[in-house]
Amino acid sequence: MNDVVQEMNMIDAERLNFDGRVALVTGAGSGMGREHAVMLASRGAKVVVNDIATRAAADTVRAITDAGGTAVADNNNVVTNASELVRSAIDNYSRLDIVINNAGIAGFGCFWEMDEGHWWNIFDTHVRGTVEVSRHAMPHLITSGSGRLINTSSHGMLGTPHGSAYSAAKAAIWGFSNSLADEAGAAGVQVNTVMPSAWTPMTANSFDNPAVAKFLQERLPANAVAAFVTWLAHQDTTVHGETFQSAGVSAVRTVFSVRPRVRVESATPEDWAHNAESLLRDGELTPIRNGIESFRAEIVSFDPSMDAEIARAGGAIEPK
Repeated sequence: MNDVVQEMNMIDAERLNFDGRVALVTGAGSGMGREHAVMLASRGAKVVVNDIATRAAADTVRAITDAGGTAVADNNNVVTNASELVRSAIDNYSRLDIVINNAGIAGFGCFWEMDEGHWWNIFDTHVRGTVEVSRHAMPHLITSGSGRLINTSSHGMLGTPHGSAYSAAKAAIWGFSNSLADEAGAAGVQVNTVMPSAWTPMTANSFDNPAVAKFLQERLPANAVAAFVTWLAHQDTTVHGETFQSAGVSAVRTVFSVRPRVRVESATPEDWAHNAESLLRDGELTPIRNGIESFRAEIVSFDPSMDAEIARAGGAIEPK
């Protein structure tokens, strides 16, 4: 029995602890956001639970406080009132260390048949919500000294039929996060992106195939993604500027990759027509983390000596 107690004490000592940290989670009234908030609070973080659904936010706060945690509800709209949302964290807890941009809505339909306002509402909730909360939070995350910003993208960024608004939004978030990673990293804030798969109220009615829905419900709980996100949010985690697909007890590092480059003799439509088969052929994949890496690889493919020229300039080829 003493050996068991000793082992339990060792495990407890190694638990990722968030005492003294303040976290803001958007869309935390239900689903994945709720799980993020509850898990962070269970590890000692003080949590701002944001959701425009007043009762849902209050329910999450109640679940946290009933378990002995600390949380406050916030009902500001992430698109129109992001500054007030961030101010909630400062007014209540005098600091902000972690932001998890999770808020979003789903909506599907044929692109040219969807109501224009509905399409843009889906896009704005995801993208403008993420951008504006990040914008107003960044000075406080920098002041933290170990700020963590985690944005939520999706498999949907690759494109899904009847999901153009959602897919465009998730692709925009991925690009935004990659752009922000180096900027924020230089100021001491780590930025990462997650592409989660889980059973939530938003995904519950998204699949016609009952076997897929049943699999998500039984095998991919939202709290499993929350465990991964909580690890990313910890002050001792040094992972930065990455994107991960997370589902259940699994995760995979996700990067954009390219096939071998194809060159033609001259820049004519006819030359491209003659080389279409080569352009579409499968081949070895080269991972590329961001647009600068992609542009650099493109330049170097024409003139390998440019690699050394770029390196001599410190590797920077960002636009002015």
